[in-house]
Amino acid sequence: MSIVCCKVTEGFIHIASDSISVRGYTQTKSINSHSKLDRIGRMIIGSCGFTEESTLFQSYCSTHSINDNYKRKINQIEMLNYITEFAKWKKQRTDKFDIKNVYILIYGNQIFHIEGFLVEEILDYEAIGAGMDYALASLYLGKDVDKAVETACELSIYCSLPIVEYIINKKTYQITKVKHEEK
Repeated sequence: MSIVCCKVTEGFIHIASDSISVRGYTQTKSINSHSKLDRIGRMIIGSCGFTEESTLFQSYCSTHSINDNYKRKINQIEMLNYITEFAKWKKQRTDKFDIKNVYILIYGNQIFHIEGFLVEEILDYEAIGAGMDYALASLYLGKDVDKAVETACELSIYCSLPIVEYIINKKTYQITKVKHEEK
């Protein structure tokens, strides 16, 4: 019940999400919610699925690094090992060794799509969540991530404004949070 999408341009990585959270059949939305898209140190984590798992993953990422140098490119196997270690860590706390959520994880200037134990590097654009088909169509047509999220929010009953967005400079690794006004 959400949308997270990203796009790689020549010098930047853009990632954005909607702000819907659901408890039972009631939605809440807040641009200050950290369950769907958040910055943890040098990582940006976009998550679709259960808030319980996304907050556990954010906690894990805040205390466990992928490698010692975020400027060094990592491969899919290193990321898979990181996710596997998270699943072990999660099992110690919840008794569940699985990855239920789908993630887009930005580390340095690399982006990974994580679904269960499948890890793929994203080189152009990607979207996850209930609004992903709408966002992917928008990205395919050359729109920016904020427009892709806006499209998903307009067409999917499971996505809702406001938009949360980050821009990462691929050369300097500077991360900027973009301010979007609530509509």
